[in-house]
Amino acid sequence: MESRNPLLAEIREINLSYLLLVQRMLNEDLPTALFRLGLSEEVADILRRLSLSQLIRLASSSSLLCRFRFDDASMLATIGRDTLDGVLQQAHATVLLAGQPAEQIG
Repeated sequence: MESRNPLLAEIREINLSYLLLVQRMLNEDLPTALFRLGLSEEVADILRRLSLSQLIRLASSSSLLCRFRFDDASMLATIGRDTLDGVLQQAHATVLLAGQPAEQIG
C-alpha cells in the first residue's frame, strides 16, 4: 500500500523519527523532555518503555503522532517576527509554547 501512497510512507518515517527522538530525549533529561514535549509523566513512562517493534507499529499509523503546537495564529505570527534578538526570541517562543499543553494520547 505504501508504494501506491508515498505520503503514508513519509508519515511513517516522520512518526518513527519522532518516536525515536522522544525516547532519546526522555532517557537523557526527563524533566526537560517533559517540558519541551508537553507530555505527562504517565505518557512519558509508556513511551520510554516501548520496544523497537512497538515503536515501528505505532509509527505505522496513518496519522502524524507529533502535533504542531501553534493553535493560535497570532502567537505563531508573534514568534515568527524578527523583532527580537535570537536568544530572546527563542526564550519567548519557549514561554509561549509552555502554555500550550500537548493533547493526551488516548
